Amino acid sequence: MVSKRQREARKRFKASHPELFPKPEQTPPKDPNKKTKKNFKRKKKVDPKSPGDATRPTKNGLRKHPLRVPGMKPGDSCFICKSKDHIAKLCPQKAQWEKNKICLLCRSRGHSLKNCFNKNDKTVDKKLCYNCGESGHSLDKCPQPLQEGGTKFATCFICKESGHLSKNCPQNTHGIYPKGGCCKICGGVTHLAKDCPNKGNRDSAAAGKPTHSYIISDERPRGQVTKFVSGDDLEDDFVAEDTYGGKKEKSTEPKANSASGMAVSDECKLKFLELKTKRNYRFIVFKIENQDVVVEKLGGPAETYEDFTASLPDNECRYAVYDFDFITDENCQKSKIFFIAWSPDTSKVRSKMVYASSKDRFKRELDGIQVELQATDPSEMSLDIVKARAL
Repeated sequence: MVSKRQREARKRFKASHPELFPKPEQTPPKDPNKKTKKNFKRKKKVDPKSPGDATRPTKNGLRKHPLRVPGMKPGDSCFICKSKDHIAKLCPQKAQWEKNKICLLCRSRGHSLKNCFNKNDKTVDKKLCYNCGESGHSLDKCPQPLQEGGTKFATCFICKESGHLSKNCPQNTHGIYPKGGCCKICGGVTHLAKDCPNKGNRDSAAAGKPTHSYIISDERPRGQVTKFVSGDDLEDDFVAEDTYGGKKEKSTEPKANSASGMAVSDECKLKFLELKTKRNYRFIVFKIENQDVVVEKLGGPAETYEDFTASLPDNECRYAVYDFDFITDENCQKSKIFFIAWSPDTSKVRSKMVYASSKDRFKRELDGIQVELQATDPSEMSLDIVKARAL
């Protein structure tokens, strides 16, 4: 930091030696009438028909990246084969990818709606009202009152008939539950539990009851334990189950299913437990009889898979459990328990719906199932398919 004393000394030195500090010359003002020359560079002529050069500058002065693929951002890749040198539209495996697509019009596998053979101006209409049959607006914006549930001009993709949707089709056993299940209030498959028409009756009946129902377990004496048993993936489908120590009277009546009204007998649980732990049976066939799931047939340990398939009726639905033994690729002996829902196409529609709505709840009663298999034809549960699912 310069002090006041040093500044005064510099002033004295500058005054005594003026030749060392000449005054700077002033720059002359600019002449406004003088024109400046600009250096122009002649542009090279480019043939518009010639292919673009990656190294040639563009209009904006930017160069195209030599490794950039048209239609692909940096870091992206083909979502079919995960390659980074082309997009999915130009992928050589696109034909194989198209085979796994399902058409939204005819519901057949192998092509999309764009390449459907049944597509025409009448079948493909983006905005067709199912209520009045006019085009230009959808069902939710129809000005006319609903007639016949608002599906008078709708076409079902399952039975190809008009007047209803696929969720109300008698040939569709799953309804709006493609993976199985049903409404936990009334057991229907055409609506969710939040849209159930009997929801108000259930809420009014449950208003004067406690929020949790306590069930006395008939197992061996234990301390007080509270556990929550979940049903469907809904918020209020939980039941608190308390187990108290001491001896309790055993209840011989099976507990009914709250969703489908079906009850599971104690014999079903006992026989399945013997198959899982003691391996006394090779397979067990169950059937629904008088609103109750009972054991129909027991297969011994020496019986084969052909004996099991022969025990299933051709025109009736059944539940079955099969203990499958196999050898892995590492030459290890293993076994897996299969749960098979047998629902042939020739069975009655009512029977299909009852078995479909009760399947998930009945499967939860059998603790230890490893693989689930649904079959409507003997070819869908062949021994090769079972081996592939086991491995």
